[in-house]
Amino acid sequence: MFVFFLKRSLVISLASLFISGAGTAHGAEETSPLPVIEVIETEPTPESSSVVLEPESSTTLEPKSSTIALVMMGGQFDTNADFARVGGRTDQTGSFFGQVRHERERFSGQASFYKNLNNRYTGNDLDLLILQPGIKFKPSPTITLIPSVKLDATWLDRTQIPFYRSYGMNLMVNFAEGLLSNLTFDVAYRDFKRGKDDYNTNFSGTLNWESSLVEGDTFSLRPYVLTNFAYSGSSDIAVRPKYLQMGVNGSYTYPVMEKISVEPSGSIYFRPYKIVKGGVRDDTNHTWGLSVSIDEFILPNQTLTIGYIHEENHSTGINENYINDSVSIELLCLFF
Repeated sequence: MFVFFLKRSLVISLASLFISGAGTAHGAEETSPLPVIEVIETEPTPESSSVVLEPESSTTLEPKSSTIALVMMGGQFDTNADFARVGGRTDQTGSFFGQVRHERERFSGQASFYKNLNNRYTGNDLDLLILQPGIKFKPSPTITLIPSVKLDATWLDRTQIPFYRSYGMNLMVNFAEGLLSNLTFDVAYRDFKRGKDDYNTNFSGTLNWESSLVEGDTFSLRPYVLTNFAYSGSSDIAVRPKYLQMGVNGSYTYPVMEKISVEPSGSIYFRPYKIVKGGVRDDTNHTWGLSVSIDEFILPNQTLTIGYIHEENHSTGINENYINDSVSIELLCLFF
């Protein structure tokens, strides 16, 4: 049951990365860290923590440890994605994601790599490397604190163009009981190779309702507040100005069969640029979609996910309104 739950939580988090996060830094125009945060920081759950890091008995001499590795590969087809409009419509993208995670009683560390290849415009390609070591504290049997340092490095155009380096601090709080499963707060400074540097703050929480309608289902909500404080500087690259973003992501996982589940999902955010000095417009963005996941697709450690997302962006800025539909397919391989 633990293996199934961990794979399901990884599929839910990683699917959001490949469906919506493929444009994290495409076109050098929008560089929201949210998809990356979703993958890196919401994947640990109270259930997984309680199994991997259960308290040691008095007879245990060595602290328990666990190493998890995963590989995820997939492709995506967009009709009019925001990140693809520079190079044209109907861009096809292929993605690769790998992560090694090591857990001990007082330590949590991970190294992640994400690569995206764009079929139409190679300048939209993205390589992302993340290192995140952290320390664990347990102020109570049901609460785990994980402060960590997060270092990011990115490249565009198939590693030909260094994009930015990010240096940040993160604090995650996991709750083993109740609807609130975790809280996350992080601050990151992004040093762009060209253009305006900035720093970001992000605060989010995850609420989970399990077996609310049928046995084995999960309803999840993740409200968040994100700020982007860019500061002035000469720029030959189109980095968007300061903004405040408030939104919520939601999903409902329904087990159709023992190894097959469907997941309707949706999100909405409001991004007022004018609330911070230097802003130029306001955006309202919402998505809805549906995905199907099959566990033990070929081998016991594999999960196949096929998803569809419809996205609409409404903006007060000129030529910033768009509607995009995307179809994606991902294969997750999990190793213990």
